[in-house]
Amino acid sequence: MQVDRWGLPRQSRLLIVVALVDSTGTGLFLSGSVVFFTRSAGLSTIEVGLGLTIAGLCALVGLTPLGMLADRIGPRPAAVLMHLWRAVGFVGYAFVHDFATFVVVAIFVALPTRAVVPIGQMFVDRHVGSEFRIRVQAMIRSVYHIGFTLGALLTTVVIAIDTRAAFLTIVLGNAVTFLIAAFLLMKVPLITEGTDDTAGPIRERTVAGWPRSLRQGRYLAVAGLNGILMLNGPLLTVAIPLWIIMDTDGPRWLIGPLIMVNTIMIILLQVRFSRGMTTVDGGVRAIRRASIYLAASCVVFAFAGQLDTFWASVLLFAGVVLLTCAELLQSAGGWAVSYGLAPRDRQGEYLAVFGLGAAAMLMVGPVLVTIGVVEQGVPGWLVLGVCFLVAGAAFRPAVAAAAAQIKAAQIKAEQQRPADDPVN
Repeated sequence: MQVDRWGLPRQSRLLIVVALVDSTGTGLFLSGSVVFFTRSAGLSTIEVGLGLTIAGLCALVGLTPLGMLADRIGPRPAAVLMHLWRAVGFVGYAFVHDFATFVVVAIFVALPTRAVVPIGQMFVDRHVGSEFRIRVQAMIRSVYHIGFTLGALLTTVVIAIDTRAAFLTIVLGNAVTFLIAAFLLMKVPLITEGTDDTAGPIRERTVAGWPRSLRQGRYLAVAGLNGILMLNGPLLTVAIPLWIIMDTDGPRWLIGPLIMVNTIMIILLQVRFSRGMTTVDGGVRAIRRASIYLAASCVVFAFAGQLDTFWASVLLFAGVVLLTCAELLQSAGGWAVSYGLAPRDRQGEYLAVFGLGAAAMLMVGPVLVTIGVVEQGVPGWLVLGVCFLVAGAAFRPAVAAAAAQIKAAQIKAEQQRPADDPVN
């Protein structure tokens, strides 16, 4: 397989373009959604928050079934379906003018939005195989942050125009990017699975029955531990800004540059931090290192509240650097572990369930870090740091136990399957 100067397969260039198109539209919406819903759709901020929470809960319920759908129909049809589904949903947002309609559309949009992550992972695996999948995932993540930034810049233009037509471009523009992404995805080759260009032999994509992964407590434990480490997101976007405003002498204008440091580091370093992540063992080591970096950042942030403006600012920047290093390692390690543990014939299902921990934490994380960390002050930061260390230490034995449980379940399923039955 030919690679470019970035070490990426040449066949992956179009997939990177898809990521840029998708993320630009998503960045446009994420930056302007609250303005659109309040100024254009006429909803209150409370209604927006409540509606999105309801939609997020429904998306958690739908995540595993949609992962299983990808196993059944293959990653390309599933990925294209998710993009088309989201395009229709965002067109629906243009007709929202009351809370009930908003909730219905928000649920409709949230289901594919959450599922597109594990289905995208599955697509990348079938696109380039195990040798390059982590590197391609890393490049996609870097490009996504570029797209988010471009989308945010476009949002400033929309807000400055301040008309109904301009606000509609926030949702309709996002819908267009999904249509373009779906069209381009149909042209990205899936080169690791033979001639059918989807997901391999029929036996590997006709999964039926109750999700096996949800009955495996050890695998769920791994997903939960990974979810704890995903608190790095709410820490950056919620806890640190609140900490700066309420408990440190750091200037408020520092919040923007700190988030920019995080974005630039991810764009420049995600591929580098993903090297050596082709095995489960490599992923476990990365997760362990991420937990140490997270704990160290918590200590740094705690002490930032005890110093004057200059030193508080220095520690805040240092803390964000440590936090971002942890995020880079955790992302790469999570990909490696989730890929390594997922059985080939149920890859979509297992990747979706692995994402449940992260999805749940991203939902409840803002509340947890606000009440459990910021409002508790220095003790809250230090306790959180200990939690990160414990999660990191528990990760290796949890992964080993999950791997053994998954293997035993596979052997049992093979023994119970009739010789002429292709369904797993």
